[in-house]
Amino acid sequence: MDNNILNCISGILTYNGLESCIINNQSYENESGTSRGEGCVSDSFDDDGCSSCSSSKDASGSFSSKWLRMKKDEHGLDDWEFGGGPRHFHAKEKPCYSLQYSDVETMKEKFAKLLLGEDITGGRNGLSTALALSNAITNLAATVFGELWKLQPLPEERKTKWQREMDWLLSPANYMVELVPAKQNCANGRALEIMTPKTRADIHVNLPALQKLDSMLIDTLNSMVNTEFWYSEVGSRAEGRTKSAKESKRWWLPLPQVPTNGLSDSGRKKLLNQSKVVYQVFKAAKSINETILLEMPVPTIIKEALPKSGKANLGEELYKVLTSESNTAEEMLNSLNLQSEHCALETINKLEAAAFAWKDRMTAQGGGKSPVRTSWSFVKDPMSEFEKMESLLDRTESLLQKLKSRYPNLPQTFLDCTKIQSGKVSSSLEL
Repeated sequence: MDNNILNCISGILTYNGLESCIINNQSYENESGTSRGEGCVSDSFDDDGCSSCSSSKDASGSFSSKWLRMKKDEHGLDDWEFGGGPRHFHAKEKPCYSLQYSDVETMKEKFAKLLLGEDITGGRNGLSTALALSNAITNLAATVFGELWKLQPLPEERKTKWQREMDWLLSPANYMVELVPAKQNCANGRALEIMTPKTRADIHVNLPALQKLDSMLIDTLNSMVNTEFWYSEVGSRAEGRTKSAKESKRWWLPLPQVPTNGLSDSGRKKLLNQSKVVYQVFKAAKSINETILLEMPVPTIIKEALPKSGKANLGEELYKVLTSESNTAEEMLNSLNLQSEHCALETINKLEAAAFAWKDRMTAQGGGKSPVRTSWSFVKDPMSEFEKMESLLDRTESLLQKLKSRYPNLPQTFLDCTKIQSGKVSSSLEL
């Protein structure tokens, strides 16, 4: 995937190239991962087999690295032309839906809660606008998709609710603009330099991509018709289910059923391909969110509360691991001997805090600020100290990457949570 996937047609940004990237990459995996006689893909669905858009070894390159490269291409953003005002975003043509009086009342209620930061009492306990928007989108997703236990098209009522209310919640993004210099030709032939509103860069790049990924998921559900499998409901299987089924923790969920001979090769291959597409969509959305979180500033109150020393953030044991003679991140990770995901999350929190402290000190030194010198006889070479911090930072980031790949289902870290809770719509919109 390269920068040409962004096709600007009449001021509307389309992301068909993003869909092609995901589909082409999973198709490539199917060809290379065949293990059955007739070319039917293997059942294996591990992280390595389905991460071509995020693996650093695939031919098309890492999705996250190319997404970052796309976002850093500032001159590319400047070449896109817009009208004089904010634009509405369309990943694909928006369906028409009618608004009833009850819908208008619901919209008023939702926007009132957003304006009050979810504090309907009108007090001072409201959340920030960005967090209120994020929570509203999360709650809407839980309402629409929370009880979706079957692979089948989404009911029209739910689909309309999702599209309509997402339009409401994302409408503030249409007015998140920045003023940029532009030239205007006057009637007398003179060219004037004016400031014109332009859609904010992070909204312009990220929001259409997320909308495209959302439409791909809806399309995947819509394609689940005339399938070879079906579901038996709880009541219908209650009589004939075995003792082990009765003791199952999820006994109330619909039970998938397949023909006696199993799925056909074509049906099985199609289902596996769709599962890999969905997995790639998940990884792409996760990569976009991680990129946004990296760009969001750490709240001042947290920045001031964190120890200024990287060693103090790490603790003695973790600091020894980073300064040991271990050559690879794998060796460092094995030496930690983590017993649970809770220990892994705690370690990641410490590493992120230390990395933040070192980056802050390196920025201060690079900006001309130098540490206070107590005595000339005990002065250390500032360059060697800078290089040491740089080396520790590299090892810390390598270990962080290894930890997150080994424990992919961890909740958000402490710094990420504080960024989201204290985020401002004026600086970033995290979905």
